Amino acid sequence: MNCEHFKRAYKKFDGATNVIHWRDTDTPEYHAYSDHMQDCHPCRDWFQTEQLTEWKVDPNMYPCIHMAFHANLQCGNHEDPRDCPSILVIYLEHYDEYGIPSRDGGESYWKIDHCPWCGRSLPESKREQWMRKLRALGFDPVKDIDRVPEIYKTSRWYRDGGNPNLRLV
Repeated sequence: MNCEHFKRAYKKFDGATNVIHWRDTDTPEYHAYSDHMQDCHPCRDWFQTEQLTEWKVDPNMYPCIHMAFHANLQCGNHEDPRDCPSILVIYLEHYDEYGIPSRDGGESYWKIDHCPWCGRSLPESKREQWMRKLRALGFDPVKDIDRVPEIYKTSRWYRDGGNPNLRLV
């Protein structure tokens, strides 16, 4: 399969308006499509860009297209992405930290510093900043986790500067 044929096959197998039936995945065309995606880096990047567009995700908010794709990959069978064998990378937005789930039944993961697909450096973790900020606001980051203001559960606290007037109630 060449790249042009791959892009046409995308509409059939993975396009936004398509719901593929499992029987369609056991065909020579699908196997050629899948093999091409694994072997052709430009087509894999194109595929991930198309998926992000369909998911309405801005890839510019991530270090590279691969991390954008994998950070936003969803599983319909597992509530926690750490439980899904198809989820290879998790992103903890409030720490701005990427990791590989350990699949030990808990929340642990191995923090990574570079994209496994292209080698691009990932941002420095903001975990320690997050802990210091919450402590300065009067929160215990472990004991008060359910009472932490919503802004500190997302990237808004470091992208928007947070709200220095928030205090534990």
